[in-house]
Amino acid sequence: MKTSILFIVNDEQIVKEIVKNIIPIQDEFDVFFAENGDRGLQILANNKIDIVFASPNIVLASGSNLLHDIKRLFPEVVRYALVPNLENQTIAQITHYVHQFVTPPYTKENIKERIERTLHLQSILKNEKVTELVKNTTTLPSLPEIYLQIEQEISKPDFSLTKISNLISKDPNLTAKILQIVNSAYFGLQREITNINFALSYLGVNVIKSLIFYIHLFSNFKVTTENRKHLEKFWQHSLVVASNTYHLANKYLKEKYEIDSAYTAGVLHDVGKFVLLNTYTYPQNVMILSEQKSIDNLDAELEIYECTHAQIGAYLLGLWGFPLQIVEAVAYHHQPSLLDRSHLNFATIIHLADFLYYVPKLDVAHIQEIGFEKELISSIYYFKTLRQTRKK
Repeated sequence: MKTSILFIVNDEQIVKEIVKNIIPIQDEFDVFFAENGDRGLQILANNKIDIVFASPNIVLASGSNLLHDIKRLFPEVVRYALVPNLENQTIAQITHYVHQFVTPPYTKENIKERIERTLHLQSILKNEKVTELVKNTTTLPSLPEIYLQIEQEISKPDFSLTKISNLISKDPNLTAKILQIVNSAYFGLQREITNINFALSYLGVNVIKSLIFYIHLFSNFKVTTENRKHLEKFWQHSLVVASNTYHLANKYLKEKYEIDSAYTAGVLHDVGKFVLLNTYTYPQNVMILSEQKSIDNLDAELEIYECTHAQIGAYLLGLWGFPLQIVEAVAYHHQPSLLDRSHLNFATIIHLADFLYYVPKLDVAHIQEIGFEKELISSIYYFKTLRQTRKK
């Protein structure tokens, strides 16, 4: 059965561009077009649609945002928003309705790559072993209420950082924990951040939102007393890798939204290990097998569980509704070449951030393919200097 794609676009110029570029590949997919949101919902109701590409500002006759209603009515459909750029105000308002944003040009290569990446990722996330492990995890936390409240506030046309700051400040313990992390050496900020409003202004809503989810996850995840020490190690590891990710993203990415998203992926890159900790034999069995066979920990995970923490983490983030780009980065952070061999992507950045922290197996072929050898050496020197500064 062919993959079904629906385009819902209200900009005549974009429609012309997409139609021109989709013709060469239309035999590979079942392609539908809708000129307005209500017609788009009708097509979704009458056909099994896998992926939707839509203009983000389409409003239905009911007054509701189109992408909001697609998420509510057809949650299984992958949702792409066609946006002119990632600095657009619309981004903040609809970020929790969509899986990913697509910027011009809308070439056949660009569109086809998005479709193929989505299908490849879905094939990984359909791993029965992943599903089984997650189902057996009885203490899996849900999205925190404050996180959902912030998303709801961001979706309003008149949202302000002050309103979001007031929401967070209602929880003194959470506020203190966020400020502790923000002012630690992990971010390496030049000034002390004394309140949440400053933190939001300096780092942005998405970075702070990531920290809220991260804190909630660690605070509410139940593990055995024996595995508590491993959870604490994950806490420290995640913060360091997230910090490295943030610095690398600021250096190599251009858009604020991409930098924030890279940080989110960095702080949550090992979230799949929480599920494995519930097996009672992790990470002990992995380390034993790794030493016995002289193999990488990731290969040991694959042999024991028939899946990896990266796949489990991507599956969890997909369940929680995180953007596809973040889910991809977590899924491929040990092997970014499987996502894109020739370009630097979120997975590459996390891969390097991880490498700069504890020197795991490096995807050398990918680094060579994207011509990143000199930058890698530069980054190693940079983070060595940063670590020395942190120790002072």
